[in-house]
Amino acid sequence: MMKRFVSRVARKAPFLFAAATIAGLVIGMPGSGPRPWDLGTSAVAAQAARPRLVVVLVADQFRSDYIDLYAHRWRAGFRTLLDEGARFTSAEYPYLNTATCVGHVTIATGALPRTHGIILNRWWHRDEQRLVTCTDDPASPDVSYGGPVRAANSAQRMLVPTFADRLRAAQPGARVVSLALKARAAVSLAGRGGDAVTWFDESGRAFVTSRSFSPAPVESVRAFIARDAPEADLGKAWTLQQPERSYLYPDIGAGERPKAGWTAVFPHRLLGLDGPDAQFFDRWQKSPFSDAFLGRMAASLVNDLQLGQRQQTDYLAVSFSALDLMGHDFGISSREVEDMLIHLDVTIGRLLQELDARVGRDNYVVALSADHGAAPTPEQNGGGRIASEDIQAVVEQALVTRWGPSQTPYVAWVSSGSVYFARGIFDRLRQDRAALDALTRTLTAIPGLMRVMRSDELSATSQDPLVRAAAAGHVPGRTADLLLVPERHWVIELRAENEATNHGTFHDYDRRVPILLRGHRIKPGRYGERVSPADIAPTLAYLSGVSLPDADGRLLPGVIR
Repeated sequence: MMKRFVSRVARKAPFLFAAATIAGLVIGMPGSGPRPWDLGTSAVAAQAARPRLVVVLVADQFRSDYIDLYAHRWRAGFRTLLDEGARFTSAEYPYLNTATCVGHVTIATGALPRTHGIILNRWWHRDEQRLVTCTDDPASPDVSYGGPVRAANSAQRMLVPTFADRLRAAQPGARVVSLALKARAAVSLAGRGGDAVTWFDESGRAFVTSRSFSPAPVESVRAFIARDAPEADLGKAWTLQQPERSYLYPDIGAGERPKAGWTAVFPHRLLGLDGPDAQFFDRWQKSPFSDAFLGRMAASLVNDLQLGQRQQTDYLAVSFSALDLMGHDFGISSREVEDMLIHLDVTIGRLLQELDARVGRDNYVVALSADHGAAPTPEQNGGGRIASEDIQAVVEQALVTRWGPSQTPYVAWVSSGSVYFARGIFDRLRQDRAALDALTRTLTAIPGLMRVMRSDELSATSQDPLVRAAAAGHVPGRTADLLLVPERHWVIELRAENEATNHGTFHDYDRRVPILLRGHRIKPGRYGERVSPADIAPTLAYLSGVSLPDADGRLLPGVIR
């Protein structure tokens, strides 16, 4: 597999170097500075002083403004990272579709979607005429730590290796651990291999890995779950950690839409209709208890697998998903978000303490970021909602009016602001300019819909920042035919999801995230340069003496001692 990557990189290396330069000069990220594949003797120095452990933490849906908004709450993990580490205050994603899988792959590879190939959490596969998720792989059935499961996942849809893949190739024996609730997070952060790559399968109500990583349950993971099962949280209550009057927002906010029997009022109990059933696990995943569980699992595997305590550089990644899963239901201006972050601060603090004790503060490097932000709840900000189902109906009816009824639908799929036409329909539209112009007018007449872009008109050198952002995420054959952008404080969603808020746009609240680093050779301080999460992997690769030739990102400026 790695030989195939090397061959692919060799064939397109000149293009990748040019694309990386364009990313800096056109998309808006700085283009100067050293890159991990042309550092010369500096790479040798980094190899000689490499960290024993590289740690990547992702706080799913963590907006950059949370760092300052809740600064008075930080007592543990975030306080340690801010006081002892480096903070980049102007970090943002330079592409249009700010989705979970896309962000995790960008962090893991240092590449933009146009290079790594992941454009959404799921998209319409034109050849197979079906929806696929970013980690779908029928050839890699999941391996359960509990009951039977039916899903199958791997990183086979990613077009380039991750930092962890490159680390394993460069340092045989390097161990890779990646943990999350979501398959699209755990798989993306690991790549094509790993020693303990683990996530939660909702349908099977069990933690799983896949045959892409292990033919059987990993003993260290199995043993941890056996002694510290999620079911032990059944009946517990998520209660406020601080006095009620100290929270920034009221307990019941406009637009909050809790699920699975919860109300908008604390406390939130972890109960099922019949024991540890689907309702219980929905509540558990949306509570601080799931983050704490992943933190404990990570600490256990650091001990069992001796991560960072051997000669090779090891890799640990943890994606904390509870903030995102709950945030969709309650919105960003909720007590739930504030209290979740208080808990997450504690969870990350305990993990850092464990790493300090076992590995040594200066022997490992940790990077924390987020895969995307989130929009303010529309009801609280004068915005609104656009249903994907309505968009599909409007487009279908517009084409029926123009061309007449069809035996099969003109539209194949609409979601996340992406419109996929049935085979041949987009080509027909491009030849019928009047029909295309009429359709564009029909779409922009939908309240809250700001912009319609055609995939065949995207350019990385455009003067339009939205077009450049769409080009940064464009993958021929995968990207939708039409890309839709809502007005500020409007969200595009499936009506059936019934959520308080969403993400996925190029608006600042969706694309701006934190980047925090601490530990081995990291120079503490605040850095105001405009950077991207795509710069994280090249920086970690440089510290580890690993080549990352597919990266569009660059070495984070000024942060290395």
